[in-house]
Amino acid sequence: MLRSKTRTAFTAVELLSALAIVIFLAAVLVTAAWKVYANSSLAISANNIRALSAASASYLADNNYTFWPYRYSDPQLPKGVSWWFGFESAASMSLGEGNRSFDPSQGPLGGYIPASFRPDPSFKLSGKAFKPKYRSGYLGVGYNILLGGSWMWDGKKPLMRYWELPEPGKIVVFSTSAQVNTFQSPASRTNPMVEEFYALDGNEISVHFRHNKNAMVAFANGSAGFLPMDPSTLDSRAPKANVGRFAPKGSTKYLLPETAP
Repeated sequence: MLRSKTRTAFTAVELLSALAIVIFLAAVLVTAAWKVYANSSLAISANNIRALSAASASYLADNNYTFWPYRYSDPQLPKGVSWWFGFESAASMSLGEGNRSFDPSQGPLGGYIPASFRPDPSFKLSGKAFKPKYRSGYLGVGYNILLGGSWMWDGKKPLMRYWELPEPGKIVVFSTSAQVNTFQSPASRTNPMVEEFYALDGNEISVHFRHNKNAMVAFANGSAGFLPMDPSTLDSRAPKANVGRFAPKGSTKYLLPETAP
């Protein structure tokens, strides 16, 4: 009788089946890992809004309930610009996009923001390449400049006071924010990129609705929540990034009390 030989090799069908299982499991693991990353990123984003809300409440209490400028020149500091989030020297501003830096301790809210504030990683969820402005981390938050005087405050125009807001619970102080850049390299018209933006007003398309197509906001009364986009304001240059406004261009809805015409 012929003795059967022990098989030591896989058939092509078995190899393909095993490979298919490995690919399937890898896809499941990648999807699960991305979901965990997305959830943790949005949690950091939400925590930053809450931290800024608490910081602004403390600042207002210490400063006669007057809001701070968006951007201004401080004569007591070296040559440069004081943004609401920190001081940037003239030397930093000359370095170009992605290489700039700022000192958060010198901003109006510097002494009020807790150590738990972390750079926002959620720009990677926007569906477009991210274009950084600073090398020191990503804020991911915009400030309502209608409360802060103007784009560049010169000390002449009075800053808004909390008591001038009839319904503080309906006025946004901070929101998740971004803009679509098509005009600064490496971004271009054919390669739109998402970048940080630090201001909200009635004209700029700068609210980032990255929390399941909602923007997370901090209201003037200290509460936080979510607001949807006005669909007509979606930035069509990068629609999947979900950058837009709370209301049509020119409207101050959620930014300042709207007056009847």
